[in-house]
Amino acid sequence: MSVFFLKNNPDIVETYYSKFLYEIIGSSKNIFFDLTNFPTGEVLYFAFIFSILFYLIKKIPSINFIISSTLSVICFFYVSWGLNYFRIPLEKHIAKEFLISEEKVEKLTLFFSVQCNKLKQEINSKHNKFNYLNSYKSLIESESKKFKYSNLSLILSYMGIKGYYNPFTNEANVNSRIPKILIPVTIYHELAHKKGYASESDANFLGFLKAYNNSNIEIQYSANFFALQYLFNDLKKRDPSLAKNIFESLSNDVKNDFLVISNFWRDYYNRFQITQKKIFDLFLKSQGQKKGINSYNEVVKLLIFTFDGKNKFILDENIE
Repeated sequence: MSVFFLKNNPDIVETYYSKFLYEIIGSSKNIFFDLTNFPTGEVLYFAFIFSILFYLIKKIPSINFIISSTLSVICFFYVSWGLNYFRIPLEKHIAKEFLISEEKVEKLTLFFSVQCNKLKQEINSKHNKFNYLNSYKSLIESESKKFKYSNLSLILSYMGIKGYYNPFTNEANVNSRIPKILIPVTIYHELAHKKGYASESDANFLGFLKAYNNSNIEIQYSANFFALQYLFNDLKKRDPSLAKNIFESLSNDVKNDFLVISNFWRDYYNRFQITQKKIFDLFLKSQGQKKGINSYNEVVKLLIFTFDGKNKFILDENIE
């Protein structure tokens, strides 16, 4: 059955691959690769690169070898995890509405601005100094599958990457250098990929939802701040003055978190990021995500479609 056929038949992918075959494949890999906190896939990546370089030094490969090797890797990628790109997107499951008005964006942006102010005040009042990397590991892994902090976090920072999922070893890897406010929602984002949600907008929303419903206020704040960022940027395009007013209503501590994140990415910015983002953009488009790297922003739709108007985000438990 070809990839082209499956692209046009998301129901088949959802039923027979994502909810059946992939669960078996993923669970099988977890038995081995979840034994340690060390990201094994990173060693395998380097071993693969060095073996190719060694082979090229010893012998110039034939065209047939290059083609067959490339097709083998692509085939393994799709069977191992990649077919999840063609499953039914969350937006189709929700399907409550299709219009995003400025009024709805404003309402939800205001909601998260109030939530962020409230949670940040609670966090500051506790004066809670803890090893957040270890704490997030215990708090999140106690209720979800295993994730790992990448040994390549410095490289990931220069690449502008918060985390990544390794489809070959089924490992959710997180950049441990990013500001701590970004870590919980990034962990849940990569775990959503690990669970079989390849779409970046779907992983963004599920990552938000898991962090939002966590009982720890630091993790809750990460989710609320994450949603505020996306909604604020969307509202700023629609009504800059209104967005400015909401931003001014934020406490100095919340505003400072915006600054911390901005400064972090500025310090690691380099020209290679532009090339890397273009490559990733093309890759996502080739997998059926028409908006490419901008697919991340589609989380705004899912936030609005599922918001109950008070403080909950409703999603079918079978989807989570």
